[in-house]
Amino acid sequence: MPFQIAEDEGFYAREGVKVRQLILKTGAGIQAMLGGDIDVSQATGPTVLAAFLQGAPLKVVMVFNDKPTYTLYVKKEIRSFADLKGAKIGSSTPGSTSDRLLKNVLEKNGVRWQKDTLIIYIGTTDVVLQAMRGGAIDGAVLTPPANFIARDAGFRELFSFENEVGALQGGVSATEAFLTKRPETAKRFLRATLNGLRLFKSDRERALRSMMKAMGVPRELAERTYEGNVSAFVSNGLIAEDYQEKVLDFESKTIGTEKKVQRDKFFDFSIMKSLAANK
Repeated sequence: MPFQIAEDEGFYAREGVKVRQLILKTGAGIQAMLGGDIDVSQATGPTVLAAFLQGAPLKVVMVFNDKPTYTLYVKKEIRSFADLKGAKIGSSTPGSTSDRLLKNVLEKNGVRWQKDTLIIYIGTTDVVLQAMRGGAIDGAVLTPPANFIARDAGFRELFSFENEVGALQGGVSATEAFLTKRPETAKRFLRATLNGLRLFKSDRERALRSMMKAMGVPRELAERTYEGNVSAFVSNGLIAEDYQEKVLDFESKTIGTEKKVQRDKFFDFSIMKSLAANK
């Protein structure tokens, strides 16, 4: 939404930046960045760290949230984690943030996801919802507004991931080439995006207008989505240094590495800090 709002409100145009948004799977997006076809990505999770550890010149330069907004929705017959044994659960991409969160939570609640459940990587949200309605899966990890759609269809929330520490859902990662060779463009882009994030947090009506347009949902659903998730977003594009360490710990465990990643090598909030100082 920060990107969409920045576009809708003319923030990018005001900065003299023309933005072309492309919808790609995370892995393909990272490859496009490394190939020089894309300057920035919304991805900030384990896939970016995995590429970074393999020598990819990428940095996370802005974050949107410090709490995950994922929820696990299940059919109404499932009342507890114990009832998930034998269940089919829809997930996104193997090794993604939501996938790792799901597996962590299952394990913490006594469910051996490798043996007790069948995790199915099923695709986009509309396909997941269709599979839930048709009974092909018993539950899934959802993000807004899909969680509210599932609730209205008779499914129930079994678990909210909002208190799971270290999971970033979105923000801005960038190539070092973009940051070093086009620093002024990078700064203008990030300033406009930050203004989009701030408006999302502070101006409910204008945020709702962009949400309804971008998601193609009625106002009532946009309102529920906004109210249920706005608190998960930061207002300055930054996270504290101790939380950066928690993110690196979570993402390192997700990709199965014991390599120690230096916080200031992976995160570069220098532009964000300068923009925050000049608010």
